[in-house]
Amino acid sequence: MKKKYYFHPSSYSLVEIEEFYEKKAEKGLILEKRGDYLSRFRKEEPKQLSYRVEVIDYNKLKEHKIPEEQVAIYEECGWTHVCGHRHIQIFSADKNTNPPELYYQPEDQIESIKILRKTDLFAFISLLVSWSLMLLANLRAFGGSNFGDFMKNMGSSYFKLLINQPPLAILFILILFNGIGNYIFGIASSQYYISRLKKGIPLRKIKPFGKELKPVKKGATIVVLIGLLLMSAPEILTYEKREDPSEVAGPYVTLSDFDVKKAPPSEYSILGEDYFRKKNTIWGEVIKTQESSNQFYNNITFIQEVYEIKNDKLRNRLVEVLKNENTYGLYREDYVEMSVAGLDEVFLKDRFDMVVVKDDFVFHITTLSENQLSQQKFLHKLSEILNNGY
Repeated sequence: MKKKYYFHPSSYSLVEIEEFYEKKAEKGLILEKRGDYLSRFRKEEPKQLSYRVEVIDYNKLKEHKIPEEQVAIYEECGWTHVCGHRHIQIFSADKNTNPPELYYQPEDQIESIKILRKTDLFAFISLLVSWSLMLLANLRAFGGSNFGDFMKNMGSSYFKLLINQPPLAILFILILFNGIGNYIFGIASSQYYISRLKKGIPLRKIKPFGKELKPVKKGATIVVLIGLLLMSAPEILTYEKREDPSEVAGPYVTLSDFDVKKAPPSEYSILGEDYFRKKNTIWGEVIKTQESSNQFYNNITFIQEVYEIKNDKLRNRLVEVLKNENTYGLYREDYVEMSVAGLDEVFLKDRFDMVVVKDDFVFHITTLSENQLSQQKFLHKLSEILNNGY
């Protein structure tokens, strides 16, 4: 038998849930199962069915199931228990039998809405607590001097994600706010229904909370999804992957530029195999390379990230982020600015790390060379490559 799945309305809108299932039944889609976000339907002949939602206090019930005596009361009145998920239980009946309404009085319906409000409030508080615990765990692992340093590092990590993968960074924020917004909207909706029920208005005669906003939300969601797809298109279409950075010329330095011979990586190699990755984002080109000579005792390794960013503010912000980048807050020393002919800005830290700016490009470079190759030699070679058009 053919099955179909559809997103159902949120649990805080009981009347909309009932109307949703009734319209599906009129199209020959009969409810079988309800989950967190999706409902499963089986295909049959169109039917005229009435649906009713019964809200149970899920956490207080034995075995977390709707009591059999409660189901029996509904069945005696012509209602059949279809399915349920947590606190939402669904009953149906043939419309032609004109089944009686249970719990029609507003004072009875208030208790159901209070359960919904409590459920959303508990979920919202649990979400905040879990985020707080994760934040504290990361703060402890961070090892920085204070909370301000930790938050600065978190902001820098997100900004780098925004530069590397803009659609993913934006989607992360949207999911974050959507999750919080749904809980807040659910709590507000429950409070709205309770206030109307206290005035003696039956639940099914109350105008659904925020109904006018739903078409706007749906339209905005479609626009955002299309926007994210369009943003992702350049990354997907321009993605290029190679095993050897020296196979293609670009705004970066390779071992071949210093006539360094390479050996295959051994099983003891820490960094693994060489790679070249290139793509275009909405900001510009992003190139990442790693190359190692794999010579025991005389190994030379180049790890480079190249970002093309035409926007001055974003480019300057990225430079600051890269200069402050660290692992779990373990600062070794600050970057020192120096001057190199042909390069706009150069910042060095210890004997390994460099942040370089040339025109629209920002470079984050790590060189490991066992004292065979100085940072100055590397930078002069990079300047030569950039100023000679690769």
